[in-house]
Amino acid sequence: MKDKKKKILIIRLGAIGDVVHTTIIPKSIKNSHPDYEIHYLTQAENIPLLENCDFIDKIHLWDRNKRKSFKYLIETSKILFKERYDIVFNLTNAIRNYLLSIFAFPKQIVTRKRTKGLWVEDYFYTAKSVIKDITIPERLYLGINNELNREITERLSNYPKPYTMIIPGGGTDRNRQGRIWDINNWKDLTQEILKKYGGTIFVCGGKNERPHHEILLNDNIVITSGEYNLAGTSALLSHANLVISGDTGPLHIASAHNVKTLALIGSTSPDKIKPYGKNGHYISANTDCKFCWKKRCKHLNLDDKITPCMANITVDMVMDKIEQENLL
Repeated sequence: MKDKKKKILIIRLGAIGDVVHTTIIPKSIKNSHPDYEIHYLTQAENIPLLENCDFIDKIHLWDRNKRKSFKYLIETSKILFKERYDIVFNLTNAIRNYLLSIFAFPKQIVTRKRTKGLWVEDYFYTAKSVIKDITIPERLYLGINNELNREITERLSNYPKPYTMIIPGGGTDRNRQGRIWDINNWKDLTQEILKKYGGTIFVCGGKNERPHHEILLNDNIVITSGEYNLAGTSALLSHANLVISGDTGPLHIASAHNVKTLALIGSTSPDKIKPYGKNGHYISANTDCKFCWKKRCKHLNLDDKITPCMANITVDMVMDKIEQENLL
């Protein structure tokens, strides 16, 4: 008997990298069941990332500014209830998500399964626990806005290849301790890459990070920080020959476009967050405290910014990795 068409909702409200990882669910389902209807509930900043994915049929907005309003939660739940879902994948252990799942009154609620592998594999096996015949894709996939892609393609045609794109992050971002590499290391690395491989280096990031990134400005280095929204950044990264970054959302966006990625990993663990697929690579320093998962490093004084696990990753180590893996 032919399997009955199902209507599915995925709930993942925040965290760009995790949203990228969860796209393995709709992609793997659509590969086996193209007639299934798949919706996604997320906050506004993630929508430009998902709206060009042809394996997601509909996106529902969660307004983060109203997250404390019980009235808004009920209003959103009513919208979801009208969809009559067969399955809701609730992928975050939060009361808000739990209530949204219940109030949607689906036939089945499925929570995230934990595995010994990557987080992206957790999400796949969450889906496989109820849709048994799906198979895991070899890579992640994201759509690209065609108009933005044409604009970026035209811009890049003015610069020599290869295109190395780096994501240095913010110099004073204390919420990402153990993920930020010293800006002076980035400066030295860009010069070493240009000396050995030539081409153009594009610096990517947010508007608030641009002043921090401008120290990197030099010949054949282009600062794009703050110029593009998430959809534009996604399109830009899809053209890279190599993306180098700490553990950031844009790193995983690049990985989903199947470009070569090199993650500099400090406090988080490659066993869980290294870029997915054959083009994903990582490097870490040999320190006793690495992979601790702590948001605040016990080894840092009040005015310190760079954790030992990141400080011990050297420019030479990164250059050696690029050469050994033939990344450029």
